[in-house]
Amino acid sequence: MRAIIFLIVVAVGTLHADDVIFMNNGDKRAGRIVGVDEKLIRLQIPLPPTPGAAPSGPQAFASVSIPRADVSQIEFAPVPAREALLRSPTPAQAPELETEWTRISPWLSIPRSPAGKVGLALGDLLLRTNDPTQAAKALDLFQTIESQTWSDDEKMLARQGRLRAMVATGRAKEAVAEAMELAAITEEPAVLIEAKFILAEADGSALRRLVEENPRWQEDVFVKPEHARLLNGALDLYLYPYLFYGSEIEPAARGLWGALQIYDFVGEKSQALECARDLASIYPNTKYASLAADFVSKLPKDVLAEDPEKQAREDNAPAAQSPADSADKKPNEKEPDKTN
Repeated sequence: MRAIIFLIVVAVGTLHADDVIFMNNGDKRAGRIVGVDEKLIRLQIPLPPTPGAAPSGPQAFASVSIPRADVSQIEFAPVPAREALLRSPTPAQAPELETEWTRISPWLSIPRSPAGKVGLALGDLLLRTNDPTQAAKALDLFQTIESQTWSDDEKMLARQGRLRAMVATGRAKEAVAEAMELAAITEEPAVLIEAKFILAEADGSALRRLVEENPRWQEDVFVKPEHARLLNGALDLYLYPYLFYGSEIEPAARGLWGALQIYDFVGEKSQALECARDLASIYPNTKYASLAADFVSKLPKDVLAEDPEKQAREDNAPAAQSPADSADKKPNEKEPDKTN
């Protein structure tokens, strides 16, 4: 192992959990990673107390610089605040997540680093703002993760995020071509679901753009069929995981939320409400259920009173018999024999 440079520092407090650096020669060092660059990783380690020092005195630490070339992997200590943030982040928490990404992103390529998870969560939040500027930031972020992360799974997730960001930034044609290629060559349900979701996003974006450019589309015999094609295409693609892979909780819930937004956009509030009710009853622990609950809270009372499924059950139920029909009838008396 190369020489390690020690810088003595003094700090107050204690280390609650250790990051562990595994060396190529089999050694390992435990402490807290406080910095990283292209060549060195700086690790803060506690020093033993000075003989005769008071037990309650300040803890002394040493900062150790370790060449990255000597490191095989790092086991990062869990950070409860970060784990809580990643479980179900909301758009309001985007600045907090961005701060964490800035801090941890230099470790993106280091095996077992949590940086990719942070970046993917941030990219998803940026896309959920429906702001083109934020979508462009998400695109750059996903491209960085796709090219630098140590994890193959994160590479695939970043690729999928990149395609969604391309749709959101007006590059739908390129994204659709890549997504269709993915859908054609894969037999993996997860990849197929993601490809269809990207296609759904493209149809949804095209539908919104069509209505924006043609506010009187209902009166245009040329635009109306395209509106129907994009609407039905987006709904079919969004609902694909819910209908065929319902046990895939996050993709199915995400697709229901996408369908809800499309129904809401075209003014079919009762259908949007049904999607929200399905999210609440089938996928209650997802972030999309929370989004749906917020949507429902803003609906007018007359829409909330509607229940298309209940109405459909009533319409298909056998007609009830009237009291007169259901009462016991007196048997007909035998007519007298008139042959005599």
